[in-house]
Amino acid sequence: MNTVDLDVENAALEQVAALLQRPDQLEKLAELKKRADRKKLAVEAMLRTGVQGQLEGIRTAIAHLQTASEDIVAIGNGVDAIRKRLEPFPALKEKLGELRDANALHGQYAAAMENLKHIFNVNQTLEETREALEKGKLLLAHRNIMDLERARDELLAEVHKMSTGNTNYEKNLLVNFFKGVDGVVAALGSNMWFILGRTMEMVKGNESGGGPQEVVSCLRIVEREERIDKFYMDNQKANANAFVPPGRPRKWKQKTLEVLEKTAVFRIEGNQLEDNKTLNKAWLARYLEVCRKVILEDLQCAKAAIPCFPPEYQIYDRLVHMYHNAVCKRVREIAADGLEKSELVQLMSWIQIYGGEELLGNMRLKINAAALLQDYPVLPRTTLNDLCDSFVEMTRKDMKTWLENTVSAEKDDWYKNVRPDEDNNGYFYTSLPNILFGMLKDTCAGTCLLAVMSLIAYESSMSHSARKTSHVGVFSFCTGGAFLLFFPVELSN
Repeated sequence: MNTVDLDVENAALEQVAALLQRPDQLEKLAELKKRADRKKLAVEAMLRTGVQGQLEGIRTAIAHLQTASEDIVAIGNGVDAIRKRLEPFPALKEKLGELRDANALHGQYAAAMENLKHIFNVNQTLEETREALEKGKLLLAHRNIMDLERARDELLAEVHKMSTGNTNYEKNLLVNFFKGVDGVVAALGSNMWFILGRTMEMVKGNESGGGPQEVVSCLRIVEREERIDKFYMDNQKANANAFVPPGRPRKWKQKTLEVLEKTAVFRIEGNQLEDNKTLNKAWLARYLEVCRKVILEDLQCAKAAIPCFPPEYQIYDRLVHMYHNAVCKRVREIAADGLEKSELVQLMSWIQIYGGEELLGNMRLKINAAALLQDYPVLPRTTLNDLCDSFVEMTRKDMKTWLENTVSAEKDDWYKNVRPDEDNNGYFYTSLPNILFGMLKDTCAGTCLLAVMSLIAYESSMSHSARKTSHVGVFSFCTGGAFLLFFPVELSN
């Protein structure tokens, strides 16, 4: 008896011993035997079912293998037949070379036939386009230009497909034939940039014969050109040798945004009425006030111009950033130009109101001025500190000069043959202390005001969570003594 049989016998003995542990269990021996027989029959049925399923799977696999073998033989025969049929094709390619060349030539002729109208009427179409530009009919002019360019580009594309040695010569021939198109394209672009550069005036209707519809016409032309650029650029990405017409891509959308940005810069820098400080001491205040009014008016017009531009331009946000960048650039140039005391106060006062309700914070503009100034403040903190230091230094020099002149004048008055002033009690009296302390008081007030405006200008560019109670110490030293002024400025959260 092998080991497996012994293990089975031992397992059976253990099972019987577990079932017959008490004498009364012998009475159920027949029932236990029947239960064991039923369990044995069930197990045997399960085994037969499993074996039968495995056999069916094996039969199916054998059938599939036989079918696959037959299919492989059939495929091999088919491939051999195809290979035999393809053997004449390399020689056929050489035989059909003339037909291929004739087909390419036919394609060129077909393109020429389709564009005969434009080819024969090039000069007339160019003249009509120039007349349309003179009359301000930009859409008509652009339609004529597109017709001429389509005729030229289709012919150039057919020549581009050829592999002969005369390809460059034929391309140059076509380009020279249509060279007048480039001139009218440049003229159209000049008219468009002129109109787009006056978008704000067009929206307000201040331009004679113009209006928002002129801006819309220019933008429609820009969008057409962008679609044409995209078509050729996508073809070039898919195939490096794809045909791209001369002058493409034009990138007129980018040019449009550049024109608007230049307009914003001109609107800020072109408002300075006086170039010489000696002519008008309040030149800076006048210039900054004009800038404030111009910016406020232009941004309101920009909000009204939103329907004229496609949504993806986000034109209002772009114009806000353009004007803000132009303001920051101009203010930084002014701050670096060596300002006088009064000019420093004027500049800091304007920076203080720049983010307030009088300008960016105006409710009608709906601009997040705090976020804008946080990302790009008008003046950096270092520049504000330098301006405050310059103001204190100029004040110190002015105080020194004033004190020296005052003391000299008092000395001259003392040595004059004139009796000094007396008060009501007959004592000698001089107004020097009152004048001195009045001058010091006014100087301290001006210095404090500049420091407060500097702090507020800096705090306005900080995030809301970073605004806390801040303190500014202003130091000013004068001849004959020194005074220290320290004051807290609490900013509400």
